[in-house]
Amino acid sequence: MTLLQLLLGVPLALLGVLALPVVITLVQELITKRKYRHIPGPKPRPISGNLGEFLTSPGGLLGCLEGWIKRYGDLITFRLGSRQFVLVADPDAARNVMVRLPNHAQMSNPNMHLTKWDLRSMDVWGLLMARDDYWRGLRAAWQPAFSPTSLRGYQALMDREAVALAGRLRRQAAAAAAAEAGGANKEAAVGEMEVLSEMSRVTLAVVGTAAYGVDFNSPEYGGSGGSASSGSLGATLSLAASLEAFKSGRRPSLVSACNDFFRTMSPSARSSWSWAVALPCLLPAIRHVAALAPDPVLALHIQSRRVLRQVSTKLITAWRDSHTSTSSAAPAAATANGSSSSSNNNDGGSSSSTSTTGVAPGSFLGLMLAARDRSRKEGGSSSTSTSSGGGSSKDTASLTDSQIEAQVQTFLLAGFETTANALTFAVYLLASHPEAAARLRAEVDAHLPPLLPPTPQQQQQQQQQQQQPEDGNGGDGQQRSSELLTLEILDKLVYTEAVLNEALRLFPPAHATTRETDKDMTIQGYHIPAGTTLWLPIAHLHVRDSVWPEPQAFRPERFLPPDAPGAAPHLAPRHAHAHLPFGSGPRMCIGWRFAMQEAKMVLSRLVQAVDFELAPGQATPLDCVAGLTLAPRHGVWVRLRPRGAVAAAVEA
Repeated sequence: MTLLQLLLGVPLALLGVLALPVVITLVQELITKRKYRHIPGPKPRPISGNLGEFLTSPGGLLGCLEGWIKRYGDLITFRLGSRQFVLVADPDAARNVMVRLPNHAQMSNPNMHLTKWDLRSMDVWGLLMARDDYWRGLRAAWQPAFSPTSLRGYQALMDREAVALAGRLRRQAAAAAAAEAGGANKEAAVGEMEVLSEMSRVTLAVVGTAAYGVDFNSPEYGGSGGSASSGSLGATLSLAASLEAFKSGRRPSLVSACNDFFRTMSPSARSSWSWAVALPCLLPAIRHVAALAPDPVLALHIQSRRVLRQVSTKLITAWRDSHTSTSSAAPAAATANGSSSSSNNNDGGSSSSTSTTGVAPGSFLGLMLAARDRSRKEGGSSSTSTSSGGGSSKDTASLTDSQIEAQVQTFLLAGFETTANALTFAVYLLASHPEAAARLRAEVDAHLPPLLPPTPQQQQQQQQQQQQPEDGNGGDGQQRSSELLTLEILDKLVYTEAVLNEALRLFPPAHATTRETDKDMTIQGYHIPAGTTLWLPIAHLHVRDSVWPEPQAFRPERFLPPDAPGAAPHLAPRHAHAHLPFGSGPRMCIGWRFAMQEAKMVLSRLVQAVDFELAPGQATPLDCVAGLTLAPRHGVWVRLRPRGAVAAAVEA
């Protein structure tokens, strides 16, 4: 063999090696195409499938799906890379799928698949992606953390953060009004606020503290100790801002890691290695290469996951060092309760009293560890006691530290952004509909415990404190509640709940869910093979005109109880299970009551403190992006006013 032949042979051999995965993928595509050829849907391209149309549609992901439904009907098949989906858009069929099938399909985000197992396992082991008997055991182990007793234990933490938010916003509105009245520059005096960043801050504090048992407002975990300026998440709401901070060498915190995780899981966050997902047989090799030379998007994603794991590992180690084998999770809970009492004197007693329930704010990690260690000490006996809130022995005995870490991360990530987005959408809709906002204010004023007014000394300190960091109470303490906002009071806020339900209908943060068929089945007359990923478009089902009267209109009264004043039963859905913001069936969100309790507390305290209207530059209708969750693309900007100012302007 001559040197020339040798030199020519090397690239040809390399070309053959690279071509083999493509050939294998194309053959697999032909086999898959035959299995689903009887189902209507858009024609896929080789290798990429329908991914190009999915990512570049002018209406985004949701607009693309709506176009397909109008063109092909309520049962559609499409392919994203190597993965085949069947979309089920009929309400009855979708509900039946949710109830009958217990397993979620595995997520298909490229950045997730490009991470190594030690990080990717957090998704596989977490409750969201768990399957079969492992999922059933986890669900039972989680359940006590969302019992009525447990939810009551969280109320002090939730109200503390809601009151701190109300304090910051009321001071901001008052300062802006005073500056405007004094002839200050109008642009500097309008008191504008980006809602999503503030809602993210408060929900991360609540969910993070409840998940890990540490104070997420503390600087150690990336918080601000109560400062709105240093703790604001607004700078990291966009992927571009997150990447800029990453490139500048920003020291990652738990707060920023949570935001970066969601930014890098959106469809727009495409790594230069994302193409590998379309060639599954190459993915294991590409994963190792990408880990050695990640581009900024993938590197940011890996960093966010690594920070979450490091914090979890650190806290588990600290818990083990500070607890005996017979200890409960109360000391872990006391971390959150102690910060609650120190930052809000009026809430301190209530917060302390809830620790005796065994499921107090901030104790989820401690509960899981205590239950696991207790069950191991008992030898995995048949005891099913759940008095400490950690599930039965058989549910927790076999869990490793890594699997418990996965549950805590799932708790944090599933509850942080979804609730923040829901609150942001609710504020946007109220700011767009003054009549609904007025009715909500009336309900809040009739039932909520009052917010204490500032003392003369606090008023004198207000201007100075605008130039100084605030304390953990949200500043000068002027916004403390005179009593705790209890669950009994929340039960009376029927219109507040209706507003949130209508916001969740029009803008569901969980805009879609999936199921995987465990055997061959028939849906709407079509044969669906076992192992098929079913896509259930919740956002479409929520505005389907065959189900919802006035589907695009914001009408909270459609969700009022029939005997409530102003109820509008003629606007109620024509389908018994049409409202699905938390899913349905056995995989319905286990924390939905936690989320609704938190959202009602935060929204009612916000409305109690300030009035708001859309800022002049805020675009309508709202531009949203559907990634891992549905979120406003550029946030939501409102103008804060002291209570009564907006109402007076409307009446005038």
